[in-house]
Amino acid sequence: MERRGGMAGQSFSTRMAARILAISPARIRYWVKRKLVTPTATQGRNYQFSFEDLLRMRLTKELLPNGGRVLPLKQCFDRLGRVIDQSRPLTSLKLYQRDGHILARDGAAQFEADSGQLLLALTSDSGQPLGKLDGPARMRRLLQSAAELEETDPLRALKLYHEYVEHEPEDSAIHRRLSRLFETCGDLSGAIRHLETVVRLEPGEAEVHFDLGVMYRKQSDLTRAEENFLRALECDANLIEAHLHLAEIYERQSRPRDSFRHLSAAHRLMNNP
Repeated sequence: MERRGGMAGQSFSTRMAARILAISPARIRYWVKRKLVTPTATQGRNYQFSFEDLLRMRLTKELLPNGGRVLPLKQCFDRLGRVIDQSRPLTSLKLYQRDGHILARDGAAQFEADSGQLLLALTSDSGQPLGKLDGPARMRRLLQSAAELEETDPLRALKLYHEYVEHEPEDSAIHRRLSRLFETCGDLSGAIRHLETVVRLEPGEAEVHFDLGVMYRKQSDLTRAEENFLRALECDANLIEAHLHLAEIYERQSRPRDSFRHLSAAHRLMNNP
């Protein structure tokens, strides 16, 4: 019934994360001790990390290439966590170092992460004006590179897609792709975040509501799953899969009449295409 696969709830051990990020397990344990990253689960010194944790650790590795002091970086992370929308991950921002300061870019806004000071002269981390770097040709190269890296280096692919979305936030096709990539990597919250953006951009698309319903079912949030399957049917009353999902949800909720109604609708549609 579900149109899409994925490794829902996937987590990564310290050893696996170290192998993916090409760093030592000791370095990861040090970051955990310094609270730069918080594992999703711990049992003694055995940690389990989410995909979002991997993204944060990759970002940490880039910002501290030679080790470096972690306290200033943690302070920057804490400050950014207070100023950005709580529904967004820290890794959705572009962070980089210049002249000993960590800078953050969110769309057209650029500011010092450690002080929060807004910078008016918008330049890239290479020092060039943003307008020269963010033209159509560069955006096409970003997308091409990201697509090529999806299988071999999904963390790098996500970073490139996020950079693209900073400048093309209304591109629903890329939000769909980001959602699929997050789902494949086991981060359902990330997948839902981008699907919610697609729903905002394309509220009349039945398939988007359906996909969002599937994501919420995978999170066992049946209330939101039901809402989205019903919205999908408002857009397309002939969507068989939505009827079947609702029938199952209502059966689990001991609502036999509602379950039978959607089963009957699905049966009718399957036999009268």
